[in-house]
Amino acid sequence: MSKQRETIVIIGAGVVGVSIAYFTMKRLVSEHPDVETRPRVILLEQCEPGCSASGKSGGFLARHWSDGTDTEQLARFSYDLHAKLAEEHDGASRWGYRPVDTFSAEVDRIPVAPAKQRKKTHQRTDSESMVTSIEVIAPQTHRTSSVTMQEYSSSAETPGVQDENMQTSTHASISVPEIQAVKVVPPETVPWLRTDVVTNLRQVGITANTAQVDPLKLTRVLLAEAKGMGLETVRAKVIDVAETGYRPPLIELSIDRHSTKPLDVLQIETPKTTSQIMMEMDDLKCNTKISQTKKPYVVLLDQEGLDLPADKIVVACGAWVTSCLRWEAFRDVSASQIPIQGLRVHYLLAKPKTEIPAQAVFAEINGTVYNGEDAIEIYPRPDGSVFVCGEALDDPEMPPHNPFEPVYSKRATSRLKQIVNDVSTALSFDVIQYGLACHLPVHAKGIPVISKVPTSKGLYIAAGHGCWGILNGPATGLAISELLVDGKCTSLDLENFRLDRWY
Repeated sequence: MSKQRETIVIIGAGVVGVSIAYFTMKRLVSEHPDVETRPRVILLEQCEPGCSASGKSGGFLARHWSDGTDTEQLARFSYDLHAKLAEEHDGASRWGYRPVDTFSAEVDRIPVAPAKQRKKTHQRTDSESMVTSIEVIAPQTHRTSSVTMQEYSSSAETPGVQDENMQTSTHASISVPEIQAVKVVPPETVPWLRTDVVTNLRQVGITANTAQVDPLKLTRVLLAEAKGMGLETVRAKVIDVAETGYRPPLIELSIDRHSTKPLDVLQIETPKTTSQIMMEMDDLKCNTKISQTKKPYVVLLDQEGLDLPADKIVVACGAWVTSCLRWEAFRDVSASQIPIQGLRVHYLLAKPKTEIPAQAVFAEINGTVYNGEDAIEIYPRPDGSVFVCGEALDDPEMPPHNPFEPVYSKRATSRLKQIVNDVSTALSFDVIQYGLACHLPVHAKGIPVISKVPTSKGLYIAAGHGCWGILNGPATGLAISELLVDGKCTSLDLENFRLDRWY
């Protein structure tokens, strides 16, 4: 009798989930040439691949902007991995991979809104302030590291010891790194910005250490490659993850017939309602399915007949990762271990009438109708379009259950378009997509979770990458694939990203 094939289920088809699927399939194909004995890998997504942040972000990559932080090794390794993937799969033409020059522009005295419009605008508190979705973190010049990849793998570098209680900011205004590599350049260096309002222009990245991708195209190309290697995909919503053989603890109370306790202490059973009886019958059917499988878990879906017995399960559903707290098999995971919520960011996609060079710009705008400053990010793409994002709400929130549900603010999107027009006359454009927003999965500590659930047989979580999800997605995918296939990660040191680090 042939041995039953192992089944791996990945929940979430964003860039992280798809990267996990891609690298897992790549390893399994190499180690199990026989399809009949190769473990199954199933990717679950309730909407479309890249339907949230993975398909609605700028796709900016920086190799050195996380230096001196807990994510330094992850960022450097993943940046190099992006280049490797682009070389192998023609990323330049398939998902718009290209190195870029990157600038930080301080823009002053943008005209305020007309009086009639300003009358409707309230002064926002600090908790309501608009911020950018990317923060430039100052690299530490005394720390250097390099990643040597051999078939996507290298010896793990041990990050410097840092304060365990340190909380890294994930959504603050841009802070340009004060290092030797940053230099002040004349406004004419970025000719498509308005030189009369740019008060300070600095180059914060060169083509050797900053790049860009179209994240939606990247996600879908990696998915196509994984499917070509045998990945199975299912469009369904996860209702629960049950653990085979698990029974909730029961509290038994033995009552002595000669007890002298008053009657009001004893439980009086009331007749069951019809709905209660129907619910018990559904639970009985569910438990029957679970008891019939020899696998440790069963993923229960919203479509009858598609429940999936599984040996290993990875939750990689971004801002929706806390859904797993309601699932039976994840009962040992606490909300304090995955304090991940959605940071709502607005964006628009435009088609300028003139060609814009490969120059990414982070613009800080002072003198607006708001307190403090606004900040936006501008990413010209190889296809001639320009992606602009900003107007992020500083308070993370729980995203809607349906990622397709509109979440944008009309005021925020109008403001975003106004700022773009004020910053650059060259960006006179025809809007392709407008009034759009997504939720970045932000961890309260600013550090993603890339970890096995310690007390489980085969449960894993990979989420909370914030604004660096596109950059760090491939390295996260490789790391989790090694945990799934080999039981340990040898390419990266995942100590900083373990589930029980903080609590």
